[in-house]
Parts: sequence; C-alpha cells; structure tokens
Amino acid sequence: MSVAAPVVVIANPSAGRGKAGRRIGKIGDQLQRAGVDHEIRVSTSGEDLERRAREAADEGAKMVAVLGGDGSVGLAANGLLGTGAALAVLPSGTADDFAASIGVRKLETAIRAIADANIVQIDVARVDAGPTRRHYVAIAGCGFDSEVNEAANAMRVNLGATGTYVAALVKTLSRFSPAGFRIELDDEVVEGPHMLVIVGNSISYGGGMKVTPDASIVDGWLDVCLLREMSKGAFIRAFPKVFRGTHVSHPAVRMARATHVRIEADRRVMVYADGERVGPAPAVFEILPGALPVIVGPNAKAVR
Repeated sequence: MSVAAPVVVIANPSAGRGKAGRRIGKIGDQLQRAGVDHEIRVSTSGEDLERRAREAADEGAKMVAVLGGDGSVGLAANGLLGTGAALAVLPSGTADDFAASIGVRKLETAIRAIADANIVQIDVARVDAGPTRRHYVAIAGCGFDSEVNEAANAMRVNLGATGTYVAALVKTLSRFSPAGFRIELDDEVVEGPHMLVIVGNSISYGGGMKVTPDASIVDGWLDVCLLREMSKGAFIRAFPKVFRGTHVSHPAVRMARATHVRIEADRRVMVYADGERVGPAPAVFEILPGALPVIVGPNAKAVR
C-alpha cells in the first residue's frame, strides 16, 4: 500500500489517563524522523474521534492512525469501516491489548509498522444491543465483566490497567449475583446461570487477560468464553489463570466458536465492546470477515 497521502493521526488526549495527550508532540517528531508525512488532529470526545476518522477517510486519507488505547481504537474502527482506509494504532492507553495482539505494543514498533505499511485485512465483530449497533475489533462481554467495566470506569484513582481492573473486580464481586442466560451459538443453545459471557474477536483485554487465548482476527470466527455460576472463593482462586490463558481448562469454563451469537438474560445486563458501553441484552453478535485493513507489526499474535 502506498502512503503517499499524509497519514492522519487522530489523538485522544484523555486516553491512558492523559498519557496520549502528553505524547502528541513526541509522536509528530518520531513520525517525521521515520519519513512519514502526517498531520495530527485532536479529538474532543469519543463521538468526535469516530467522526474525525471517517472524515479523514472521506477526504482521501489512505491511512488513519489513532493515538490512544483500546477504546479509542474501537471508536476509530467504527469510523473507518467501509471506507477502505487502513487503521493504524499508536498505543497510548491504559491497557493497549489490541495493539499487543497486532504486534505494535511499543510506540517505536508501531511507527516502523506505519512506515512499512504492512496491511492485513482483519475481521470485525458487530453487536446489536438494545437500540444500538456497534462494531468492535477486540473483546465484548456481559455479566460480571460488564459490571466490572462500570466500576472501573467510575474509579478516580489511577492504579494502572491491571490494578484498576482488579480493584473494580473485587468491589463488584462483593455484591454480584449471576444472571440466568440463554445463549445461541450458531445452531446450539446453552442455558443457565453464568457469571459472564465473552464474545471475542481478538485475544485479550483489561491489561493482559487472555480471555479468548486462541482467537485469531483473520479466521472468520467469534471466540466465545462462557463462565458458569461458581462460588466467589472458587472465582478468586481461578482468576489468575486468565492472565496465562489457562482458565480454558477449568470445569466451569466453556470455550466455543461461532459466527452468530445471541444472548438473552433474565435481568438487565449491559454489553460492553472494546471497553465502551453498547447497551442492554438481548444482544446479537456477528462476524464480518476481512472487513477492515489494519497496519500490523512483525509479531502479530492474533494474525494466525
């Protein structure tokens, strides 16, 4: 792919609790040294970031880079889907799990990948929850997972990606009770009380939690992780396994693959995708194979 046209960098200055904003000047210098013609635009909100991504593509940009974290990447992906412009990631968030999955976890590696313009057409997942339709590139979930997200987003203390998630997890676990779910996985139906339901396109979220460790963003499948009801003590003992991806062998865990997933619950549960709230279940998930061109690095774990 030629990048003769300037790369448009859209910065989310609040990502990573301000880390992205502090990097804006540095990014410009590094891109210039790498010989990448570029311009930087600063977003003012999530909605503005998504709008600016689509606007850049409509203006003729062949590559749009997002300076931010996983949530910013998801917003940019929604803006770019269907435009033909490639998405690049300049990791500057709290967790940067998606950047890690495509081999650009370090900023210097991401800039080299942009200069090399190594493009892969990746799958994108679509979710309809309540009245809202969104697309995501990494992980969506509901149940305990979404309640932890709500708690983490409300925290005012910066404990880092993993620390924030663990603190929110402990707070949520103290008052959590599993919902009863009905889950359709293509032609199969799974019913019963579950702690959480994960529908992944990529491997990890929350600062290295490999919840769907065998996922690929180029295989045309959604990877599903179902965690049945378990005691709080058993959950706490099993939780560290998710950082190694070894939770998949736990008797309360069911891993599956599907192209179509439908989730219903017997109480209100919120769906989150790429760290952003989508809406309440019922929710329907679909995979869109090869829907988005993305710049990847040399060791892209999720491209397999």
